[in-house]
Amino acid sequence: MDYVRAKVVKLIEDSERELIPKFIRMGFHDCVGGCDGCINMDNPDNAGLMEAIEPLHPIYKEFEHSYSRADIWALATLVACDMSVLEDRPEGLKFPMRYIGRKDCEGSDDMGVGGPDPKLPGNDLPTHEFLAFMKDEFGYSTEETVIVMGMHAVAVAHRSNIGFGNIGKEDGWVFEADAYKLDNRYYKMLLDKEWEFELVHNEGKIPNRYQWYHEQEGKDERPIMTNTDMGLLLDLSGHLYTDEEGNEGACSCVADGSHHEDDGGDYLRRRTEEAKKPKTSCPVSEETKEFLEEYALDNKAWLIDCEKVIEKMLVNKQNVKKVAY
Repeated sequence: MDYVRAKVVKLIEDSERELIPKFIRMGFHDCVGGCDGCINMDNPDNAGLMEAIEPLHPIYKEFEHSYSRADIWALATLVACDMSVLEDRPEGLKFPMRYIGRKDCEGSDDMGVGGPDPKLPGNDLPTHEFLAFMKDEFGYSTEETVIVMGMHAVAVAHRSNIGFGNIGKEDGWVFEADAYKLDNRYYKMLLDKEWEFELVHNEGKIPNRYQWYHEQEGKDERPIMTNTDMGLLLDLSGHLYTDEEGNEGACSCVADGSHHEDDGGDYLRRRTEEAKKPKTSCPVSEETKEFLEEYALDNKAWLIDCEKVIEKMLVNKQNVKKVAY
């Protein structure tokens, strides 16, 4: 296992760490419906994942007598998580590969392209619907769902793949996203920054997207959040709708900062081209906000809990065996 892990480490190093967010995203997409080493590329939500699948194929072929493709993909996700912890590492944190024996799906090619096409969580799920999806799919508690969403600190948004983000840039959910650094910045961004709302227009099969964005004087980066991300802070249940042009994810309430204590900090506000009339304030997501605040203050606690939650994700719906590693 150490030898296989070293192979994945070299892949990431040779890519100048650009494979880190790709392997983590691949791990989540593969494990929705069960970690089966298959991704259906006909689903537009999986766009861009060939960049993660292709480099792992030679490693799978070299070791297929010992590990399934799903095992190799799970290992790549764990290695990417481990290599993204650049500072403030808790003692003993390693993201080890404790379980093997995942079964690959039927119906895909040898590379893992094709097979089942499970329904992924949408980007416009309000709080309660998203929590219900994560509970049904992974058995995640509310806290565990908040924990796994913090992985967006390592993510970058490719507009040409997912329709979110900024044209010609690789901005993410936090500042300096291209450092691929795993820490609790995602929670701090949600709680402490001023966010605005916009409709971005995409081409081809990629639908137009409503997204939240943050701009800061002196910074070229422009971090984004989806409605599902913002749902950890604001309860958008009953406030999301499809606009007159058929664009999903429009919001009928305004984030006015009432969720903040008297801390003198920035507040959330919403501005759209579509509506000028006054709107009601978005209510706070009481179930999840307390966990945002907890992890925003304790990076080490979040990293320790993150390792457990990622491991739980990577055995989803699989009969695996524990190995002494």
